[in-house]
Amino acid sequence: MPDIRLVFRDGHEERVPANPGESVLAAALRAGLPLVHQCESGSCGTCVARLQDGEVETVPDRALALLEGEVRDGYRLTCSTRPLADCTLVLDYPGTVITGPQPEFYKARVGALDWISRSVIRLDLIIEDAEDFEFTAGQYVRIKVPGTDQWRSYSMATAPGNLPRISFLVRYLDGGAMSEWLDRTAAPDTEIEIEGPMGSFGLLDETGPILMLAGGTGLAPLMAMLDALRARSGPTPDIALEFGCNTTQDLFFAEDLELREFWMPSLTVRTAVIEAPDEEFDGSIGDAVSLIEAADLEKPDLTAYLCGPPGMIEAARNRLIEGGILPERIRSEQFRPSDV
Repeated sequence: MPDIRLVFRDGHEERVPANPGESVLAAALRAGLPLVHQCESGSCGTCVARLQDGEVETVPDRALALLEGEVRDGYRLTCSTRPLADCTLVLDYPGTVITGPQPEFYKARVGALDWISRSVIRLDLIIEDAEDFEFTAGQYVRIKVPGTDQWRSYSMATAPGNLPRISFLVRYLDGGAMSEWLDRTAAPDTEIEIEGPMGSFGLLDETGPILMLAGGTGLAPLMAMLDALRARSGPTPDIALEFGCNTTQDLFFAEDLELREFWMPSLTVRTAVIEAPDEEFDGSIGDAVSLIEAADLEKPDLTAYLCGPPGMIEAARNRLIEGGILPERIRSEQFRPSDV
C-alpha cells in the first residue's frame, strides 16, 4: 500500500495510505483530509499539486486542466493521480486550509444585478448570518442556480471588508444555466444558496512588488486582492495590473480601476483589447500578456498573480519565467467556462 506524503506551504505535513487504484484526492478524503478540490474529474484544475518524488500514474482517458509547462514542472492533479509507490506531493496552500473551518452552506439574496459590458454581468449578493462567513481575497464560492440542482463557481470580486455584500463577475454564456437565470429570471431579493468559501488562490505575505494579470472575468479575485492590499496597514507595494479583453465592448470596470489608481498611488493599470477598436481607445492592442513590460521583469522579488483562461496563463507563465521570475513566485487561477 503506497504511502502519500503531503507537504503544505507552511511546512505542515500529513501522511495518507492509498488503496490500490485510489487517487491521491480519494485517499486524502477517505482519511478525513479535505484537500482543496472541486470537480473531481480533472476538468477544473483546482486540486493541483507538485510531485516532489515517487512514482505515480494518471487516471486513463481523462482530459486534464493542466498546461504543458505545468506538467513539465512536475504539477499533477490529485483527483487524477494514482500513486504506484511511496510519493511526496507539495501543495501551494497552508495546512490551515484543511485544519481550519471548512466550507459551509449559506443563504443569500440578490442585492443588485447589472450588465457591466456586452458579455459580463455583475451579481451582488447579501449574505444572511454574514458574521459566520469568513474568506480571504482570492477565494471563491459555489452558487446554486435557483430552480435547478446545478452549481457554478465564482470568485469574490469584493474584499472581506465589504461583507455582508459580496460581488461576482459572471461571463454570459448563451444557453448557460446561470447565465440564462440571471438574464431572464433573477430579481432583487431573490433567495439563493451558496457554499464556501473555497480555494487557496490569494495574497502571499511578501511585501515586494506585485504584477497582476487578468483576462476577462479573471479580474474578479484581483479586484478583491487590490482592496485587501489597500486595507492593509503600512505602505502599499508597487503594483502593476494588466487587464485584457477581446474587444472594447467587453471591457468593464474602467471607472473602478481609475478610482483604485487614485486611492493607491503605487498602482498602475494597463488595458488591452485583442481586436482593434473602431472608436478611440486609450489602451493597447493585444492580449493581457502583451502588456508585460521589460521593467516588470527587472524586479527579482516580484510576485505575479495570474487569473484568466488557460491559454493566457500558460503564455504569461512562459513570459515571466523566460524573463527570470522564479516559478514559485507565480500564482495562478484558471477560469474555464462552466458546462451549460
